[in-house]
Amino acid sequence: MASVDSLTFDQPAYNPGDTVTLTVAYTPDTPSVVPATFTATTSITDAAGDVTATGSAPFVVNEAQAAGDVVSTTDDGNRTWTEASDNGSVAVFSAVA
Repeated sequence: MASVDSLTFDQPAYNPGDTVTLTVAYTPDTPSVVPATFTATTSITDAAGDVTATGSAPFVVNEAQAAGDVVSTTDDGNRTWTEASDNGSVAVFSAVA
């Protein structure tokens, strides 16, 4: 289950017109990567063109998940919050005080 771990502002108070920066640390509900298993196969071919031996082994690629959680911010002063960044566990927002 997703959770908001912390909300941190860049200063304790703002003047009208200042930029408010909010950093949100969170635990996502959906992972940012999903492991996908593939199989590599190797063949040995002799001089006559005949396959004389084969071998295969699985390997895992952590693929980015197509759709993850969406983090958003609102406040009771009706400011417009803009997301500056989100790395999958920390999102940064800004608004005008």
